[in-house]
Amino acid sequence: MSVPNWKEFSAEKLAAIEKARQEVLAKGPSQIDPKGVYGLICRACDKPNTLKVDHCTGCGFPIHPHADLQRLPDNIFLNLVQGQDIGCTVRYRDSEIIVFDDKFPVSDNHVDVIPTAVYEDISVLTREHLPLLERLYDEGKKEFLARKIPWLTAENIDDYVSGGYNFPVSVKHLHLHMILPPFRHEKILQYPRWHPHKKVIADLKNNNKVSLYQDHPQPEAGQAEYDRAMQNWDKTKKILSSI
Repeated sequence: MSVPNWKEFSAEKLAAIEKARQEVLAKGPSQIDPKGVYGLICRACDKPNTLKVDHCTGCGFPIHPHADLQRLPDNIFLNLVQGQDIGCTVRYRDSEIIVFDDKFPVSDNHVDVIPTAVYEDISVLTREHLPLLERLYDEGKKEFLARKIPWLTAENIDDYVSGGYNFPVSVKHLHLHMILPPFRHEKILQYPRWHPHKKVIADLKNNNKVSLYQDHPQPEAGQAEYDRAMQNWDKTKKILSSI
């Protein structure tokens, strides 16, 4: 799926977005169903976002916390597990795992890997889920290597790939994001939502649960992961310019 570059939107289109937001706000506060799942829908690319962001995690467009609020399907990924088309390309599936292109990618190589069993998010995981998580990661790597990306090898893929899980989630079904540079914008892997795969694995091995950044802040670790991704972006830009 092609994500629009909102920075190229005309003044008229941006004005239309603002007008639509003002019309929503004029209606007064939204009626919230306490049993429902809600998100912030990007006005530029239609991506559902968690309630705690101020910009779209797909395209970077600014989000309004009230005017962009909408009720979401409880678990759209379960529809995919059940064989329904959710508007994305499935790259691999078996009885336990599905690999598919992210519907709102932040790079040309951005896949989601999910288990067919339903786990809401990383907060419910324990040590017993380690084999499953390792398999999610391995299947994502296999997909990238199968794409025959000129600069990517089995030896360097772990250095370049950004793999992780967001918490809180916008879709209540455990999903591993795996992303390769170059990226489409810089608003990615945002702390404290982004929990690197390696951190999740280490937490489960050592503590039998994931230490969530919202409960146990580690801003230095979050910044280090972001800096690593940006450095890899610079490396790939240099590599691609020389090919």
